[in-house]
Amino acid sequence: MLAAASVTVLMAACSPAPRQAETPEAAPDAASAPADTPVAPTGAMALGLTATQLENAALAAPDGTGLGDIQRVDVNGAGQITGLVVAPIGAGERWVRLPLEGLTVKTIGQDHLVVADLTLDQLKAMPAWAP
Repeated sequence: MLAAASVTVLMAACSPAPRQAETPEAAPDAASAPADTPVAPTGAMALGLTATQLENAALAAPDGTGLGDIQRVDVNGAGQITGLVVAPIGAGERWVRLPLEGLTVKTIGQDHLVVADLTLDQLKAMPAWAP
């Protein structure tokens, strides 16, 4: 009996530890801000929308032509939204920064459209944004 108990203890010691439940790693998100980039405080607003609403809005020209995806809001050191960081359509992984001046918002039901008075070519010609 002592031998059987010893074998059981020895087998338990040699077996691999039970696996802990794995938590999925956070997927890298193109809109994630680097740690040293200011983030809009909860409730921060610009153009009559919250930061989250702006990031979920579409960007279009006045005629409704899509210009790109809003990746994130740009925030100054005081936590105020000062612009939008946009990925122009067809520009790959390149982002540009649009100042808020000249942008308007059109709301259609629950959806928001940020309207910029420029063309896709003008948007693509803007300098690349880097945090």
